[in-house]
Amino acid sequence: MKIKIYNDLGVSKESIKHCVHTLRLYAPKYNVDYITAQEIIDDKWVQNTLLLILLGGRDLYYVQKLQGKGNANIKNYIKNGGNFLGICAGSYYSGNYVEFAKGTNIEVISKRELKIFNGMVRGPLLAPYYYNSHKGTRAAYLKINPTLNLNIKDCYAFYNGGGYFIDAENTKDTEIIASYEDSQAAIIKCTYGDGTAILSGVHLEYEPALIKNQSLNNIRKILKAHDTERIKLLNYILDFFGNSLIERNL
Repeated sequence: MKIKIYNDLGVSKESIKHCVHTLRLYAPKYNVDYITAQEIIDDKWVQNTLLLILLGGRDLYYVQKLQGKGNANIKNYIKNGGNFLGICAGSYYSGNYVEFAKGTNIEVISKRELKIFNGMVRGPLLAPYYYNSHKGTRAAYLKINPTLNLNIKDCYAFYNGGGYFIDAENTKDTEIIASYEDSQAAIIKCTYGDGTAILSGVHLEYEPALIKNQSLNNIRKILKAHDTERIKLLNYILDFFGNSLIERNL
């Protein structure tokens, strides 16, 4: 079984770099491969895919490439027991409705077709977003849902433009994994048919050691100091997906 990372128009190369590095560190028993929009549309990937990952980037390009058949195939894959991880733009893309940078010249407000989370994803939350810039980057403080029994109360994760999930606590088939400091939902788990999606407004895949930009020194220091907690949360998510594969095969 493979972990497939969507790699097509609009996907952040930086996010891909961190994700591949992280998966090789913490999920070494799985093969990591890329998948394009056309391959998703052709629908020959489903049987050997443990997890489909849609990373950060520009959600509008995901709409352009996956609208219609692509989204239908992703939904069918999850509904029939597949696993999906949406991060930053990938999580905006996965709600019913996106409200991004409202009132600015980069505003995006529209419905979305994937609809894995039955609600709105709104952002950015912690700082304004600037394309091709780190000006809006933060070390996001997250409060971990205590019912997960991870033996950690909180952690920090890389943030740049991510959203939050409106009224997630009252949305059917949705569990909050972690919240921002103001208690808005930052990471959620959605049951969709027989499958599961985990959606995150923050970049749990970002490894502090790979953050080289000098303007991010302070953020890197915060992330590095709290990296043990991030790794515990990341391992919880990866273990969850791995265990779901075992359960499907029992």
